[in-house]
Amino acid sequence: MEWFKKSFSYTVDEIDQLTQTINEQGSEQRKAMNAFSKAMNNFATERSLETCLEALNTSMQIANIRGKLVESYEYYARLLEKEITRINKRT
Repeated sequence: MEWFKKSFSYTVDEIDQLTQTINEQGSEQRKAMNAFSKAMNNFATERSLETCLEALNTSMQIANIRGKLVESYEYYARLLEKEITRINKRT
């Protein structure tokens, strides 16, 4: 049973790191969404090239964060799938 704990704890550590990364990216996304809302309000009010570029830049940041989140969730799913497969093979 010792081998099981070692291999599982490695996966748990990896999952903990992924969870932390996902939480951080989620926090970044919330901040970016607030910034985007402000940028869009500024653009709606001023209708200038500068405010348009600010909103565009913020939306690109959001897209980048979401891309990272998707990658993290995909990796998380692969880890869980690997663990489930490993457990099923042993039972």
